[in-house]
Amino acid sequence: MARDLPPFRPITQAELRYIWAYHPECRRLVLEVERYRRVIAQIDDLYKITHQSWRSNMGGNLTALHLLQQIMTEERERLPAKIDNADPAP
Repeated sequence: MARDLPPFRPITQAELRYIWAYHPECRRLVLEVERYRRVIAQIDDLYKITHQSWRSNMGGNLTALHLLQQIMTEERERLPAKIDNADPAP
């Protein structure tokens, strides 16, 4: 069984840009983080479409969609703001 991750501060876009520019050996990792964030955004969009369709056609909430919404909300709130122009700490 997988262990829980320890609490940590999410990496900002500025920090990812810094790593990309000054640590080219870590570029694959930066791409993985960015890909993960884009996939999460796509899942969130698909959730909204599915939820609206379910409510319009069936009425009420679907429990699995409600649980997915909770997970997506927690992740969205954990991530830093989308636009982050702060300079990264070296």
